[in-house]
Amino acid sequence: MSLLDPYISLLFYLAIWGVIVALGLLLKLDKHGIIVKPYYVMLKTVVFNSWIEKIGSRFRRAWLTFFDIGAALGIGLIVFVIYNFVSNAVALFQHSAQAGPALLIVPLPGLTIGWDIFPYIVLAIAVLLIPHEVAHGIASVLDKVPLKSSGVFMAIFLPGGFVEIDEENLAKRKARTKLRVFAAGSFTNVATWIVVFILFVNFTAAISPFYQPTSSGVLVTSLVDGGAAQNAGIQPWSVITSINNTVVHQPNDLRVILAPQNPGHHLVVALNTGKNYTLVTRPAPENASRATIGVFSFNYYAPKSVFPASWTFYSFNSLYWMSFILLGVALVNMLPLVPFDGDRYLDTLLGVLGVKNTKNIRTVASVISLGLLSSNIILSYILFGTIFPR
Repeated sequence: MSLLDPYISLLFYLAIWGVIVALGLLLKLDKHGIIVKPYYVMLKTVVFNSWIEKIGSRFRRAWLTFFDIGAALGIGLIVFVIYNFVSNAVALFQHSAQAGPALLIVPLPGLTIGWDIFPYIVLAIAVLLIPHEVAHGIASVLDKVPLKSSGVFMAIFLPGGFVEIDEENLAKRKARTKLRVFAAGSFTNVATWIVVFILFVNFTAAISPFYQPTSSGVLVTSLVDGGAAQNAGIQPWSVITSINNTVVHQPNDLRVILAPQNPGHHLVVALNTGKNYTLVTRPAPENASRATIGVFSFNYYAPKSVFPASWTFYSFNSLYWMSFILLGVALVNMLPLVPFDGDRYLDTLLGVLGVKNTKNIRTVASVISLGLLSSNIILSYILFGTIFPR
């Protein structure tokens, strides 16, 4: 990779936003509810309001039960996230093996993350933000709290949705209504995460209607530039079925075969197309004594119909990033920290408990929460660095 590549990506990114802003000004898109600013485009309308109201009116009892559960579990989410941040911060400080990285995702492709990861991040954030905001809207209309507007936006590279609730009307409502609304977004994200996590851990069962549930080869998802496989003419999305007449069913079989080999060794690689390629192993970048053929691999699940094999790889990674982002952001959002939903939930809960002046308690809670969040991020960066390499 050239040293100029990240800067070329940045310039390309800036140029695209320059064109978007120029078009917004020339066409006066703000008159049509399209707000264009540097690095931000938003469609603000009332069209989606009726759609959200219709969703809320259907299965109203089920929605009320769902959001009542969310309101009741809100305090549990707050306690859970604070406990985890405290225990993880202590583990990070002690360099414990139990510590896990807590990192902010700044999705600037070519700069902070690779282009290969970027689509999964965008999809995961869309799955996070849009249901989150719609849930706030549905929880509001269930108790006839008006919606001012709703819409979609693109901030930098991140898609999302928003629902603008009549805050003055909401402030006059009962605590139960407010607790539902404030907990709705994060609780919906947690519920979505549960579904995604079940699909992720049962991936082969999830794809079984369309693909064979057992791996029968090694799917080459990409190649190392100048690597042995690329030099031999193997193409991305090829399927390796054997090496030196030894059958491989999954990437681990490939690693077992390569483990005793030395760089410079000749291998005969067979593909499921019937073609054979002779290649010469090369030293691994991180260990010159270890042989590598220069492929990035995934299990090959044979399609039962017309679906391409590559879709299993994309689906697996999509589920992985959604499971990674959904739960983490949902929990962080319930921190009692301004302007997160957890702060407003805490304010309402304190009112239920009879606390009249909640400002001081909320301030202390925000300071503690900010300290916990910051310490986790800083210590994670010191110990782990970034987990999103280019």
